[in-house]
Amino acid sequence: MERIHLFTRAFALLLSIITGFFGGLVPNKAERYYTAEEIAAYTAASEAAWPKGMIIAIGGKFDSDENFRPILDRCLAHVGKETPHMLFVPTASYDEYSEDDAIIRRFAGAGCQTDVLLVSAADPEEVAAKFAWADIVYATGGSLKFLTENWAEKGVYSAAAEAFSRGAVLMGFSSGAMCWADRGWDDTEPEELRIIAHGPFVGMAPGFAFYDCAGLLPFCLTPHFDSIGWRSYAYEAAGAAFPSLCVENGAALVYEGGRYSVLSDAATPTRSVYLFWPARGIRFINLRLDATLAAVVDGEIRSGRNNG
Repeated sequence: MERIHLFTRAFALLLSIITGFFGGLVPNKAERYYTAEEIAAYTAASEAAWPKGMIIAIGGKFDSDENFRPILDRCLAHVGKETPHMLFVPTASYDEYSEDDAIIRRFAGAGCQTDVLLVSAADPEEVAAKFAWADIVYATGGSLKFLTENWAEKGVYSAAAEAFSRGAVLMGFSSGAMCWADRGWDDTEPEELRIIAHGPFVGMAPGFAFYDCAGLLPFCLTPHFDSIGWRSYAYEAAGAAFPSLCVENGAALVYEGGRYSVLSDAATPTRSVYLFWPARGIRFINLRLDATLAAVVDGEIRSGRNNG
């Protein structure tokens, strides 16, 4: 039974690669899935729900100072301060970090004051104080399971929501991208037989599981979507009861002003973010070509929650 399930997922992965390629050639307009009245209402709902802040969810890459600069510039432009406060939060890295970390160095070099929050060793009062100080919060990649356990215990979710409501930028890569959404999908469970990223493409590896996160974006967010192992999430996304945003390495999802957009690493300019929403028949929508549909889905989910 396990091998039959794995074969089904492998077939779905192959189909997703083909579908993603051809679906990424032409933008899919919201009119294909929604009426004009729905588009207007849901876009307005997404904009109305926007709490002044910005979220930048990085799938991976942007490794060089030069390629990271567009992301840095978006942060600084949003904050609009001469000396912004940048808070580095390495929870997913088990609170291990270097004072010469490239991210800290880049923000410091751009004129930011920087500080570090080690959530696992902090109390809720320190968490609240440091988030209140921050104009930009950068969360690292690593274990989403460790992050969610510690953030729930130490009050990070409420502190992040308050920072977001007053205009802070919340950002990060991998687990540090997933953590701002409703949920993430990470490989931190015991090993199982599954699709892996290298030949022979099937083997034993840590299993994937869903983790509840901050809930600031009404999606499941998945990074590294250009990797075969992570792209198998398409099988989950196509049948999920919630919408998903899948971010490739070399792409970053931006949420600001109730609207969505995509930034691509100059080294991989075609990398993108893909939208799934099974309830509307939406699969493999390339948001780099046209991201307006993401705001419509966002508003639909928020409207449903408010009406529920």
